[in-house]
Amino acid sequence: MKVAFMFPGVGSHYAGMGEYFNDNFKIARETFQEASDTLGTDMVSLCMDKSRKLSLDALENAQTALVTVSMAAFRVFEQEIGIKPDAMLGYSLGEYSALCASGVMGFADVLKLVHSRGLIVSEYAASIDGTMAWVNNLEPETVEQICAEVKKAGEEVVVSAYDTPQKTSISGSNAGIRLAGEKVVERGGIPIPLRMSGPFHSPLMKPAADRYRELLIDSKIHSPNVPVIANRSALLYRDVEGVLDNLWLQLVEPVRWLDSLRYLLQEGMTIAVEMGPKDVLKYLLKAVDPNLLMVNYEKEKDVRRTEQALVVQETEYNQVITNCLAVVAGTRNYSTDLADYERRVVLPFRQVQHRYEELAASESSPKLSDVQRALQMMQGALTAKRIRGEERERHLQRVLNNKVLQMHG
Repeated sequence: MKVAFMFPGVGSHYAGMGEYFNDNFKIARETFQEASDTLGTDMVSLCMDKSRKLSLDALENAQTALVTVSMAAFRVFEQEIGIKPDAMLGYSLGEYSALCASGVMGFADVLKLVHSRGLIVSEYAASIDGTMAWVNNLEPETVEQICAEVKKAGEEVVVSAYDTPQKTSISGSNAGIRLAGEKVVERGGIPIPLRMSGPFHSPLMKPAADRYRELLIDSKIHSPNVPVIANRSALLYRDVEGVLDNLWLQLVEPVRWLDSLRYLLQEGMTIAVEMGPKDVLKYLLKAVDPNLLMVNYEKEKDVRRTEQALVVQETEYNQVITNCLAVVAGTRNYSTDLADYERRVVLPFRQVQHRYEELAASESSPKLSDVQRALQMMQGALTAKRIRGEERERHLQRVLNNKVLQMHG
């Protein structure tokens, strides 16, 4: 099992987000309070008071609110489920949440940065001629050709995000976006104007990027405790020095989300968790690999569904024990030490089998300790049979049905 955490960007925010976490988990309330103290504003009210929707839509507020809710979700997940991801990534702004969750930057530092980022970008975007649009039902190469044609006509338009094999975003001047939209329709695509305040992720934002770069220089960064994929390269951050360059260049270069997802799939990702509001990233991933297990983690029903999908439930304990017995009984022995085999395989197997039969006879349900004992027996028996580590791991994943066993409860 390989797990990736995905963090959403601007556009996924909505009034009421994070309410379930704030109502039910102390660690989430502490996260909102930390954000409020850092920014000098009531983040609970900003995120959850529907009368403040217009205030939430302001870019600097949307950005800090999204990071706050995403980090609250991450911290609740970490506490309640405890699966450590194999990689993290975030869409545009979401990259800050990923870097924060991976330990590269502190939560307070990230909040201050994204607030300043929002102010700088909004101020500059309001002073120039530019906007964005989605393009659906066309391959990226076709959209790139359209952008080149528009540029020949004297207007600036570039691909600003590669989302799926049939969905991109474009940024440019207002006239350029209109002309590109006409060409998109001619080729059978669907242009959708975005309610954005500027031509983000394009060279038109360079003055804002240069100004933001000055703020980044003194940022405190650390090595990640979980690998993070950079938007602009679709590759893992190789060193901490590259983090700051990626963050300011992100403003003028496209989001390579499609390549980022393909990288994860090539690395064997089997589960993706969208950590925060809505399920936009889940939808984008589904367009790339519809068979992958995808869950999002924010509303109560989604949290429950995530737990059921990722964590062995009490109703599954009996099956896990059955699976452990079946694996040990059905796996070939490569050891020639009969005394060791008796001690490390036969006796532990019989003890677990006896307990299993005892539970069945009394129509009792297994406890967590029974499952833990069965798993320990299986791992010890497979080791005694001289089964390689990789194969033991595969057996473990099959026994648990690619879930994790919470070691408390």
